[in-house]
Order: sequence, then structure tokens, then C-alpha cells
Amino acid sequence: MKRWHMTLSLLVSLVFLCSCATTGQDAGVRLKKARAKESLGNALIQEGRLEAGLKELLEAASLDPTSARIQNSIGLAYRDMGRPQEAIRHFKKALELKPNYPEAENNLGTVYILTKEWDKAIECFRRAAENVYYPTPYVAYTNLGTVYHLKGEYEEAIVYYRKALRHLRDYAPAYDNLGLAYQALKRWDEAEEAFKHAIKYAPDAPAPRLHLARLYLTMGLEREAERELLKVIELDKDGPYGREAKNLLDGLKIKPGELEK
Repeated sequence: MKRWHMTLSLLVSLVFLCSCATTGQDAGVRLKKARAKESLGNALIQEGRLEAGLKELLEAASLDPTSARIQNSIGLAYRDMGRPQEAIRHFKKALELKPNYPEAENNLGTVYILTKEWDKAIECFRRAAENVYYPTPYVAYTNLGTVYHLKGEYEEAIVYYRKALRHLRDYAPAYDNLGLAYQALKRWDEAEEAFKHAIKYAPDAPAPRLHLARLYLTMGLEREAERELLKVIELDKDGPYGREAKNLLDGLKIKPGELEK
């Protein structure tokens, strides 16, 4: 009888161990599926297929509910789809799962810009920028400058754009925004210099060239403006920058192409 109990005990133990092994295998399979769906979702979003990408990411989150990275990706998808409240919810979830997550802090701040919750945005960007583990603090500092810029506090905006450039001296978006801030303050020479730096470090970006062209038009330098507008059209022929450049070019007193004569 005693031996029978011992045998039964061994069998129970074996069943328990097999059950644990099966559970562990199942968990491993779920995580692999989650990673695959996460990769597919992000790839689809990069292709511009936001709805399809979001579907894959939500399935990935259901398979791995502990992943802050997946929650962050879902937040980005909702933000880019123009659904800020869902984006906020998922960025906050990412930060619950991983409190020291400056990328999610920065991304949350970008949504607060969209909802015009300036103070919340500033808090997020400041925490991200000051986090020693954040590899791209210049992004958060530029975003901080953007908030103050949108509030009309141009001098304060300039402080943060400059901080961004101290972290990455060739960061074109910070130079471009810096130019816009100087232009708002009617500091034309400094604005021109900033836009030219942005163009130097991002020669194929149409935005800084369009901003420089607008500055030249404000300064009455139509020929200089035409040069930049023609380049914008070349870089972004069917895009929003190219269309605006065409409209501005139509309004010039000189005829397009006269510059080459």
C-alpha cells in the first residue's frame, strides 16, 4: 500500500512537471507570434497601411500584454491615424509597464501638442530630454522648443532649439524651427542663417527651402525666393510643399526661368 502511494505521488509529480513544460512551451510560442506580429505591424505602418498595421499590433499586444514596446507602437499608430485619446491611453500603458521609457514619454508629448495641452507636453518632453538613458535628447529638446513656439514664446523656443543643437550639431529640424522662431521675431539675418544650416544638413528636405523662400519674399528678395521655390518643386513636385511653392511662384512678378537668362 505504501509503495502504491509512492508510485501515485511520482506520477502526480510527473504530470505536474509535464504541465509546467507545456505551459512554458505555450508561452514561448505566444511570444514568438507576438514578435512576428509586432514586426509585421510596424512594417505595414511604415508602408502607410495604418489600419492593417494597427490590427497586427493589437494582436501582438494580446499575445504579449507585458510589452511596453508594443504599446508604444500602438500609440504611434493611433496618433498618426488622428485618434489622440487612444494614442494617449497606449502611451500611458507603455509607461506603466516600463516607467523609465523616454521614447514613450516623448511620443506622449507629441500627442499633447496635437490636443494643445501645452503644460502636459512640456512635462513629457522635459522628462524625456533629461533622461540619461534617452539616446536622442535633441528630439525632445526640439519638441520642447516647438511647444513654446506654438505658444508664441519665441525666445524660450530658441533656447531649446539651441539645446537640441548642442546635443547634435547637424540636426536639421532644430535649425529649421530655429529659423522660423527668428523669423517670427523679425531677426531676418539669423533666420536666413538657420534655414541655410537646415538645408546644408538636409539638402533633400523641401520644408527648409520653402521656409527660406518665404523669408526671402518677406525681405523682398524675389530672385532668391525663386531659386528656392524651383528647388522645392523639384524635390516635392506633387506634395504639399511643392504645391505651395507653385502657388508662391505664380505670385512672383518675375517669370519662372528668368533667373537663368
